[in-house]
Amino acid sequence: MNIIQSLLFCLILLWLFQDVNPCLAEALPIRSLAKGAFSGIKEARREVIKDAAQWEKVWKQHDTAAGSSDKIPAVDFSKEMVVVATMGTRRTGGYSIEIRNVAPTDKTLRISLKQTSPPPDAITVQALTAPFHFVAVPKSDLKPEFVEAPDLKK
Repeated sequence: MNIIQSLLFCLILLWLFQDVNPCLAEALPIRSLAKGAFSGIKEARREVIKDAAQWEKVWKQHDTAAGSSDKIPAVDFSKEMVVVATMGTRRTGGYSIEIRNVAPTDKTLRISLKQTSPPPDAITVQALTAPFHFVAVPKSDLKPEFVEAPDLKK
């Protein structure tokens, strides 16, 4: 292999692995607070909540789903914050959203989400759904960056 081929090979490797480094960061522990298909939050939402008043407001909006009267999950905002991910209203069942990983990078708090949809020929519940996932993670001042997680099942 000559020098040009070696340089080209190295550049290709760098390009292929350019996004791997943030994923190698130590992931923060995640504590799932609530997850499901029926939220009162009807729009897609991605946010980080750092105080009890805002958490109560979001929980009240979430808890308006039909028949829901769940107690608000406890969060110690002196040590934790809440990550909220909702898909918004869907016409059928079979949809889900999951916060899979939260990891600090050099400049951001990388929050990896996985959204799933039913296949076109799937038999699904014929009801309006609003998938959601709320987690608590250790408090951070890094700017949140929400990204779609790669499919680990492939």
